[in-house]
Amino acid sequence: MRRNVSWLEMVRVLRYHNTNCFFVESTLDHKLLAIDAGWPSTLHEYQREMKKIGLKYQDIAWAIVTHFHMDHAGLITDFIAAGITCIVFENQMRAIDAMEKTILKNNKDYRAINKPKLITWQISDSREGLGKIGIAGEVLRTEGHSPDSISFLSDQKEVIIGDLHPIEFVMPDDEKSNQSWDLILAKGGENIFPSHANAFRL
Repeated sequence: MRRNVSWLEMVRVLRYHNTNCFFVESTLDHKLLAIDAGWPSTLHEYQREMKKIGLKYQDIAWAIVTHFHMDHAGLITDFIAAGITCIVFENQMRAIDAMEKTILKNNKDYRAINKPKLITWQISDSREGLGKIGIAGEVLRTEGHSPDSISFLSDQKEVIIGDLHPIEFVMPDDEKSNQSWDLILAKGGENIFPSHANAFRL
């Protein structure tokens, strides 16, 4: 059963172009972990929308993406140029080329991601890595939407799920989506943050 989330604990939400981007604040230095990185060629708009929710672009220190599609990772090149540490996981690197091929069909000015500048983490090490930067949570491999999809689970049981299909719409034969939701539920996920809908509570 869905119940709308009327309060937030760790997660802050920015919405533009019908896509949600998320931020979690470090307990060590109050810098931000950005989760998903907007649309290509929209940096100024992204910065403006951050101001509207009381956040500063220069406070972003790290970034991860739920998956490498253009509405979730379009600004990674800009993030790298700004000195933001951009983290990818072992199931994600191969998806970058396909995303950029799609972007370049309609955006010839797009600059490709400098892959050597990306920092690769193992999903199994995500809790330790996030802990070192003051973020209490972990990354889950949730491949229901695409092979490179991940979700972020906070210790407050907030889950940023990217484009994972809502649990009530998953068909019995959709093995990957069912496995993803089984993992989220087994980890105690309660407050769910999709990329293209309002947050809700399980």
